[in-house]
This record gives sequence, C-alpha cells and structure tokens, in this order.
Amino acid sequence: MGAMQRPLIVFAAETLNLAEVTRMLEIAKVAKRAFECVFLSYDGARRNHRFIEAEGFSIVELAPQLTPEAVDRFWKIDRMEAVGDFFTEADLAARVESELALYERLAPVAVVTGFCLSVSVSARVAKVPLVWIAQSTWFLEHAAKYGGWPDFADFAPTRLVPKGLRDRLGSWLTPVGYALWAKGLNRVGGRYGLPPLRGSGMFEGDYTLLAEPEGLSETPIPPRLAGRCRFVGPLIGRLDVPIPKEITELPRDLPIVYFAMGSSGLERVVKDTLAAFAGQPYRVIAPVGALLSDRSTVPPNVTITGWVPAERVNAMARVSVLHGGIGTLLTACLAGTPIVGIPNGNPEQEYNLGCLVRKGFAVHLHKRQLGPEDVVAAVRRLLDDEGAHAAARAFQRVCEAWDGPELSARFLEETFGGGGRRRDAAV
Repeated sequence: MGAMQRPLIVFAAETLNLAEVTRMLEIAKVAKRAFECVFLSYDGARRNHRFIEAEGFSIVELAPQLTPEAVDRFWKIDRMEAVGDFFTEADLAARVESELALYERLAPVAVVTGFCLSVSVSARVAKVPLVWIAQSTWFLEHAAKYGGWPDFADFAPTRLVPKGLRDRLGSWLTPVGYALWAKGLNRVGGRYGLPPLRGSGMFEGDYTLLAEPEGLSETPIPPRLAGRCRFVGPLIGRLDVPIPKEITELPRDLPIVYFAMGSSGLERVVKDTLAAFAGQPYRVIAPVGALLSDRSTVPPNVTITGWVPAERVNAMARVSVLHGGIGTLLTACLAGTPIVGIPNGNPEQEYNLGCLVRKGFAVHLHKRQLGPEDVVAAVRRLLDDEGAHAAARAFQRVCEAWDGPELSARFLEETFGGGGRRRDAAV
C-alpha cells in the first residue's frame, strides 16, 4: 500500500459524449489543487480521451468496453428512437463489478458523474459518496410544471388532440421514461439489496450540483434534496485547442451563424439544415464534421470543422442554431446570442430550450415538423430581433456572475477535502 496522499476523486464520465467529458474536465481542472483526480472510461475507441490526457489526468479503462452496437444503442435511446435501458443488464452488472474493484483499489473519497449510470449502483454498494452533476430540467417537478408533448411522439394523428391535453399527457410521460431507464439499474442494484431508484432519483446522488445559474428553469430545488443540492452555474467546455485557420480567416462582411449539434446529432438533420443555409445572407460556422460522412454538398457560405473551442467561436456569431444540450445552450448564453433550437428527440433538450423560449431569446423547432424553410425563417427572425438580442444579453450577465468550475471545486473541498485515505499508489 502507498503512503498517505491527497484524497482521490473518481470522475466517472461517459466519455463517448464530449459534453459529458468537458463538464467533468472543467471541475477536475480546478479540483486538482486539493485532490488527485482520476477518470474512468469504458470506451475502447478512446473518443475524447485526448482532451482528458491533455490536461494531465489519468484514465482507467474498464471492462466491458463499448462495442459499436452498444454505442448505437446509447444514442438511439438518448434520441428516443428506441425505448429501454441505455445499456443491457449484463453490461450494467459487469460495469458495477469493475467499478467496485476500482473503488477497492483507489479508495476514493467521492465519485463524480454526469451520466455514467452504473455508478448510481456501484457507489451506493461501496458506500462511496456520489456527486451527480445534473440540471433542474431533469427534476420530475420541472416536467410536472413545464412538460409538453415530446417531439419524439409527435405524429400527425396526435396533433388532432387539443394541445393542452397533449401537454398534460406529455408531462406524465417523463416518470414513465425514467422508470424504463432505471429498470436495468434497479435489477442490478437489487442483487446487492439496494432499494430501487425512483423518478428523477436516478440522476440525484448523495449530493447534486446543478450546472446552471439559479433561475434558468425557475424550478426550485425540491424539498427532498434540501441541504444536499445547490446551483453552481454553467459548466461549459473550454477545450484547449486552437481556433481553425478557416474560421480566423473567415470574412466578416456578413453576419455569422453558429451551428452545432453536439455528439448526438443526426446526420440527416445536419445535412438538411446545412442545405437550408445555401444562398442565405450570412456565413455559417459549423463544427459538425464528426457527424458528416459526406461533405460534397456543403454550401459555399458554410465552413465545416471538427470540434472547436466553442466558447470563443460561438462569441463570433449573431445567432446560434443548436440541439438543446445544456452545455451547448449555456455556451450560447455566455456569448449573448439568441438561439434557434432543433432538439434531436431527447425531451431534456426540449425542456432546456423551453427555459430560454420563456426568457424571450430562443425559438424551438420541432423535429418531426422541421423543414428547410423553418430554419431559414427562424434565423432571419432572430438576426434582426433586437428584443431577443437584448434578452440574450441580459441573461448573459446572469450567467457571467457564476463560476461553475470554481463553485463545484469549492463544494468538493468543503465536503471531501478533510484528509486522505490509504490507497494503492498505482493508477
């Protein structure tokens, strides 16, 4: 066994998702002043590992590694194109065993996650404090107040139902969806004698940090989380990569539109949206290269790139066209740009966008009703909507008052920084 060292925190990121990686990284980059920070990953393809390693953090690769089929399943369920657990029960059980062995070896003082679902079981079994990086739009209380009929279930026959009734029915779908997602977790947890996770409890740990400024959703912290949940502000990705030359040299003769669809975007939606931009009186910066298999039809006024330092590039734009992930949206909020939202089918993204629609600087385009003319019309409207720009700048100031990484790290130090535990020195 090694000598007493600084306390260790395991950051359990679902590393196939860049937004998940960057949230964890932003906290770890500050928390390393008081803790040793180690990341775990199940992604044998090592997607996004380079960003973690560039910051000097170790990655422990665990089994079972994600197969292409498992990755496809993950994204289909995320986009609500399929129903069920994100991972098979066998994979969840194997993950829990791997995580328990890791905790035994490293003796962490806490596990921090944003969407590595298996740690909701393993941390409880090992009695290691679990910190969820979540958002208020995940709470059932938010769905009950603001839930609507979800885009994934929006078909022509359902539009015959009065909107008010559809929206009430939609708010009831959220707990059903959570129950389906938690089914495998609860079966695996039951093997260890754990009580079942219910409702949004699957996204709530011993402690829950909300990666948003207070007032984003206007949903307060539920009484059941009193004393162990707090707002910490935006945790947006700040990648230490250069801005591509094709962006720095982009002419500024026309307004710029920023178009990003995260890790989960659909190629069909990306292509249709790019086609809609053709011939429009603005230039488009589109870091969607990873989502395109063919760039031959990209319009000349669109610049396609890979991942970029979004917080700097988004700030060049007058309007953003986004999928609705919380990190991508708050990056645009910090840039002060109005938003055209095209959710990929995940109700969370619709809820996130709804928060900004109510604040007056976002438009929600519905996936199953989307046509090229809708994107063009929404962008045109927001380019010249001074009221929307003023509302975006006002909320920009709200977001700027919160230092998400610092507040998160300070919480970890206050809660777990009191002393180290003995552990195996080899990671």
